[in-house]
Amino acid sequence: MNVVTRFAPSPTGFLHIGGARTALFNYLFTKRYKGQFLLRIEDTDKARSTDIAIKAIISGLEWLNLNHDGKIVFQSHNSLRHKNIADELLKSGNAYRCYLSNEEQNQIRNDYMKRGLPFRSPWRNKKYNNENENSYVIRIKMPDEGFTEIKDLVQGKVRIANNKLDDFVLLRSNNLPTYMLAVVVDDYDMGITHIIRGDDHLNNAFRQHWIYKFLDWKVPDFAHIPLIHGEDGSKLSKRHGALGVEEYKEMGFLSDSINSYLMNLGWRASEKEPITLSEASKIFEIKSVGKSSSKFNISKLKNINSYFLKTENPKNIINLIISNNELGIEKYKKRIVKALPYLIERASTINDLVDASTWLKNDNYEVIFEENLKFNSNDLSLLVSFKEYLRGLNIDSKIEIEDHFNKWLTKENIKIKDIGKNLRLCLTGSGSSIDLMKILDILGIEEIIRRLSYNLDRS
Repeated sequence: MNVVTRFAPSPTGFLHIGGARTALFNYLFTKRYKGQFLLRIEDTDKARSTDIAIKAIISGLEWLNLNHDGKIVFQSHNSLRHKNIADELLKSGNAYRCYLSNEEQNQIRNDYMKRGLPFRSPWRNKKYNNENENSYVIRIKMPDEGFTEIKDLVQGKVRIANNKLDDFVLLRSNNLPTYMLAVVVDDYDMGITHIIRGDDHLNNAFRQHWIYKFLDWKVPDFAHIPLIHGEDGSKLSKRHGALGVEEYKEMGFLSDSINSYLMNLGWRASEKEPITLSEASKIFEIKSVGKSSSKFNISKLKNINSYFLKTENPKNIINLIISNNELGIEKYKKRIVKALPYLIERASTINDLVDASTWLKNDNYEVIFEENLKFNSNDLSLLVSFKEYLRGLNIDSKIEIEDHFNKWLTKENIKIKDIGKNLRLCLTGSGSSIDLMKILDILGIEEIIRRLSYNLDRS
C-alpha cells in the first residue's frame, strides 16, 4: 500500500500534547507501511505565526523522535498556486465571485441560519461587476441536493446532507487563500494519500471533499481521531496538563514515555503495557483507534515514565541528571552511578532524580543542610563517637564500610535504630529512603567524617 502522510501544524503556538499525538499516529501509520511522513508548516496567518513557534514545533518533533521525510513545506510559499487553483474553480463554474460587504454577509447568514439553510450568496448566479474588481472574495458553489459521504478509517461511514454545507470562501479579497483551499491544494501537491487528524476537522472534510471532486483530483483517505479531554471530560486545557511538549521535557519526562502514553490515548493495541516507537511501528493500525475521546491523566503519564526510567540505559539517565545545570554534579558521577539503582525506585521523572541527588554533592553543604540539626546529649555523643571511630581507620582499607559500622555498633553495644535516623540526617539532610548502608558506601569514610563534623559543629 502506497502511504504518504503529513503533520501540518499552525505555528501560532508550541507543539501541544494533542498535536503531538496527531503527529505520532501519522508517523506510526507511515512506518507501518514503509511510506513517507511529511511535515508542513501552515503559516499563512502571518499575523499570528512566529519563528519561535516554528522552532518549538520542529524541536518538539525531533525530541519525540518523530522524524519527518524530505524538506519541510511552508504553506505561505504556495500562495500563488492557491490563487491559481481558485481561478481554475472560478473558470469551471464551481466557484463564483462574491461582492457582499461584511455587513451584508452577516445579515444574510443570520437570516439563513434562522431558516435552517446553508449560506448562499446572491452573487452565486450573477455575473461579476467590473467596478468592484478589488473587493470580492471567491466562494465555492456547493451542491444543493444529495449527500456527501466519507468512508473514514476511524469514524466509519459518515455523511451529511449537502443542503447543510455553506458556500465557503476559497480566496479572500486580498488574494490570500483560506485554510479550506490551501490545505487541499498542498495535500494534493505533496501526494498525501492519508489524512490523519483530529475529529474536530471532520466537518471540514465534507467541504474539502468537493474541492477534490471539482478539480477531478483523487480524494485521500481520511482518518479523524477523537480529541483528548481532561479527566473531567471537558476540553483539554493547561489546567489538565495540556502543556507544550518542551514543557514536559523540562519537567523531566522521557520522550519514550510521552509517545507510549499518547499511543495509549485512543489506540487499543497499546493499552496492555508501555510500548516503544519501534515496537508500535510494526503493528500500528489506524482502524484500531477508538471512536471515543480519551482522558488525559498526568498520574498515568508519571507511572509510564517511571517504567521507562527503570528500563532506559542507566548511562542515558545519568547523563540527563548531570546535564541539569542547577545541580552541577558532574564531578560526582561515580556517586550517581552507585546511587541510581536506589534513587530510581521512587522516582517518576528526571527532575525527581535530580532533586533526590542533591545530597550526593559535597561542595555546598548549605544546599544539602538547609537547617541546623538539633540533637540531645545522648544522640550527640553517639554521633561524635562514630566520627572519632572513623578517624582512627585506615581509609585505604579494603574492608567494607558496613563492616566498620557494625563493629562500631558492637563496640557501643547499641543497635542501628539508636543512631540510624540521626546519622541519615547528618549525611543526607533528609530522611532519604536509601538504605543507610548504601549511603555510607556511596559517600565513603572521608566524606562521612566531613559531614558529621559540619553538622556536629552547628548543633
